[in-house]
Amino acid sequence: MIPVEIERRARWVLDTIGASELGFGDDVPYDERAWAELASGRRPEGDEPAAALAGAFFDLARVEELDGRRDEHGRFLAAYSSLDPLDPPLERLRRKLGVEPRRWGGARFAVALSSDVDVPWRWTRRAALGAAARLKGAVLKGRGRAAYREARALAAIPLHKLRGSDPYWCFERVTGELKRRGAGSTFFVMAGHGRAEDGPTPELYDRLRPKLVQTLQDGGAEVGLHGSYTAADDPAQLALETERLRDLAGQVSGHRFHYLRLDPQRNLGPIEQLGFSYDCSLGFPDRPGFRAGIAQPFRPWNFQTERAFDLIEIPLAVMDATLAEERYLGLSARQAEPRLLELLDWAQENGGAFSLLWHPGSFDSAGAPGWGRLFYRFVDAVSERGGVCVSCGELAAEAAAVLPPASDGDAA
Repeated sequence: MIPVEIERRARWVLDTIGASELGFGDDVPYDERAWAELASGRRPEGDEPAAALAGAFFDLARVEELDGRRDEHGRFLAAYSSLDPLDPPLERLRRKLGVEPRRWGGARFAVALSSDVDVPWRWTRRAALGAAARLKGAVLKGRGRAAYREARALAAIPLHKLRGSDPYWCFERVTGELKRRGAGSTFFVMAGHGRAEDGPTPELYDRLRPKLVQTLQDGGAEVGLHGSYTAADDPAQLALETERLRDLAGQVSGHRFHYLRLDPQRNLGPIEQLGFSYDCSLGFPDRPGFRAGIAQPFRPWNFQTERAFDLIEIPLAVMDATLAEERYLGLSARQAEPRLLELLDWAQENGGAFSLLWHPGSFDSAGAPGWGRLFYRFVDAVSERGGVCVSCGELAAEAAAVLPPASDGDAA
């Protein structure tokens, strides 16, 4: 006889990958050994569907993250994971079971375009001094590419001052280009600053936030909350930021933590309680790929209640910082392009629906040469491969319509 708890967990996995018509225990046999191995905190071995189903729960429920291993920012890295981030095991299981991938937005695959507005306006006096210091440091260390980038950015300041413009305030231009291409987008806006990691000029952000929200909404973009560094550890702070942004933008339904500081068993609960319909924080900062071993939206598992959370998690597959920053992959835009196209080639073949993150600073042609053009080439490449670019909210709403409600997980 299959234990009720295991029946519930297996049913959640099967429903998530679109295998709702298959029965656990008959169509997919119960492998008692595999589920016992999972109960001991180890990933079950074996490629047969019976064992792979237990392994899929291990990945999708993020069991390997329960050991508490985190970097200095409280993040679980790809370097710590047993997964191959670009070979998601739940998609392999789906194929083994003969289940066709869902179509998203009527297309073979979907990419939810998103941007985290960490710094809406770059050139303050403090920022200019910081850039000059970085330029000097790069020259002294012989880092030619970094020095060239800082020098180009600094050289553009006089023209921006003359025009009253700023390279990071690109929102009208970006939303206009996306609208022209028929692509949806989401911008995650900060509504609180508690630490230096949240940004250099909180008072400037506070002044610009109303105009920022209005500009984004006028451009047809969705506005979501970018929960601050502190809010990941403080539900009261997250609630304050939620209220502050909703006062400006109306019913904000989506969320992503700054620095991707998501711990599914620690701080997804407050997001659910605040009435968000989706989160889009579950990604690796150090590598592209799928942190939960799945390339489509799902309802995360809550070990406290032994049911799924009542919200959708949209996998974050890749962000510009992962590709570009020297502490991660340190690629140029030209070097990064094959990585992005490889991801789209995989999606064209296997389906899926996931998010891409591009920061406003990547549209600064002087400070981040080539990255803005790469973003638009990526958007065009999605369409060329039969995919569709949507907002995170659109994708979450579609997922909520096809995934069983969270309460269904209470029934055996």
